[in-house]
Amino acid sequence: MKRSGEPLYRTFTARVVARVTCRHKLSALTRVACGAASMRRLLAIVMVFGVLPLAGCGKSGGGAAPRISAGGATFVDPIMQKWSGEYKKAKNVEIDYVAKGSGYGISNVTSKNIDFGCSDAPMNAKEIDAAKAAGGEVVHVPVTVGAVAVIYNLDGIKDLKLSGEVLADIYLRKITKWNDPRIAALNAGVGLPDRSISPVRRSESSGTTSIFTEYLSKKSADFAKSPGTSKDPKWPEGVDGKQGNDGIAEHVKNTPGTIGYVELAYAKKNGIAYAALANKAGKSVSPDAAAVTAAVESAMKVKQEKEPYSLHPLAYSFTDAEGDAAYPIVGASYALLFKKQPKDKGAVIVEFLKWVVADGQVFAAELDYAPLPADLSKKAAELLGSVTFE
Repeated sequence: MKRSGEPLYRTFTARVVARVTCRHKLSALTRVACGAASMRRLLAIVMVFGVLPLAGCGKSGGGAAPRISAGGATFVDPIMQKWSGEYKKAKNVEIDYVAKGSGYGISNVTSKNIDFGCSDAPMNAKEIDAAKAAGGEVVHVPVTVGAVAVIYNLDGIKDLKLSGEVLADIYLRKITKWNDPRIAALNAGVGLPDRSISPVRRSESSGTTSIFTEYLSKKSADFAKSPGTSKDPKWPEGVDGKQGNDGIAEHVKNTPGTIGYVELAYAKKNGIAYAALANKAGKSVSPDAAAVTAAVESAMKVKQEKEPYSLHPLAYSFTDAEGDAAYPIVGASYALLFKKQPKDKGAVIVEFLKWVVADGQVFAAELDYAPLPADLSKKAAELLGSVTFE
């Protein structure tokens, strides 16, 4: 309200100046006006250019930040939270991501309860058909790649070595003791305890489980028959279920004798020991960014002929890849979104994901992921360019 005796133009101009002050720099016109012109001159400019109060304040015009709802895989959650925070600072866009498993991401994209989902397992033919009936084609955009670490809790043992065949039989309950001769043969000189092995798995539909069971199915014909590759397989009796990567990590950290599988970031964040695994070349390899990159680059040379990978142009099976340096349990997390998007919000989603597959990859290494190879990053951006707006 104008104070008594105060000229009207000063009150109005003060309001204008307050409106042009925002997190972004003032436009050149405004800076000239504020730095060199008198308050009367600024008022004259505003009267001519009525939109000036919004100049330099971004698309939101200083109002509430655009808000995007997303959810799904816990595999991608650590880096997704980083991306969300960095993008909010850079673009003033809110990304609300709920980590509840890949099954959640697929089902809630299909039902349009969220704007985009994430899954470490590409949609299968049945899921694709359901999505088409609900809203059309869903594109799968790889956003990150990482290792599934095999974590364990054995006091005093920090350098355990395992193979895919042994790991499969642990989860099939054929190997039930830590000092089993087959484990001992891989760990010469290590004092393995005469203790029962307590394997842990995900209790919900999980892309991390899909990656893990795909690997075990490649290494064991018996495992391939049952439980097989699945986001939510029927496990043998005695394999305990926990919710999320964080749920498995917490349980293994606090329970001696346990073994489980999590995205590498969860192992490192919780200070949990993880095993080196014998890869396809017979080399014992620990999960790290270099070993993930080696697996990804090798697998991308192989034509994807099996479903669900063959159903999507940028989906790959990265497990049990060729190469001396390749870690054998590697997976990608895919952003899932309908190819036809609403004009306003859809454009915001696509711009965020374009940033993720390009500039956002700089945060991968610090969070124990591997950045997308340059060729895959380019193809992901091109795929996002095919999204249309209505």
